[in-house]
Amino acid sequence: MNPVDLYAEWDAAYVLGALSPLERREFERHLATCGACAAGVAELAGLPGLLAKVPAADLEMVAPVEDSVPPTLLPRLVRSAARRRRRSRGLVAGAIVATAAAAAAVALAIPLAFAPPAQTPAASGARVSLSQVIPTTLSAKALLVEESWGTRIEMQCTYAAPASTTTSGYGVARRYEMFVTDSRGNVSQVATWSATPGSTVEPSGTTSLRPSEIATVDVRSADGRVLLTGRP
Repeated sequence: MNPVDLYAEWDAAYVLGALSPLERREFERHLATCGACAAGVAELAGLPGLLAKVPAADLEMVAPVEDSVPPTLLPRLVRSAARRRRRSRGLVAGAIVATAAAAAAVALAIPLAFAPPAQTPAASGARVSLSQVIPTTLSAKALLVEESWGTRIEMQCTYAAPASTTTSGYGVARRYEMFVTDSRGNVSQVATWSATPGSTVEPSGTTSLRPSEIATVDVRSADGRVLLTGRP
């Protein structure tokens, strides 16, 4: 398999934030020179928002995923949805949602590896400092990087340990979600991750919006509360 064939299977994992930091940087270098892969990312940029609309009940109906997930399964599911969308727009709703539910189950089964950042040149873009809306031990900053297909959002989110480790629930991983709101007030989810006290994670989200169209970037709890928010 040549490098082009290899990268052709990375677009879905990139959009869903399932690549490791090293793989993400490698794929971004490839995107700068490959129009086909850039087009693939552009086509899938709205997928996180689509997955966010899948009812929780639908996800619970998906059969449990085995611990060992074939690395090509998620890209195949997403590409299948994309092919259905191109063949018939009239069938897109049912086909995409059904495939998205399966893809969501697979995505939740893939552990996110947050390795130390690679020693590569820092990306340039609009920097966003997020402020607390609800008092928590969370803090975050984001970088909005404009791409030919939209915007890549690189976030660094720190979940500080509480002053007392005897706090109820200490050490329990909690789920967080990244949302963007456009200038017209439309809200979409672009990433999810889990974190434990004392950890720093670097989730990455994608959107078809241009940076100039993004009004706010939020971090929300699993129950929908806005914890942090920032304006570009």
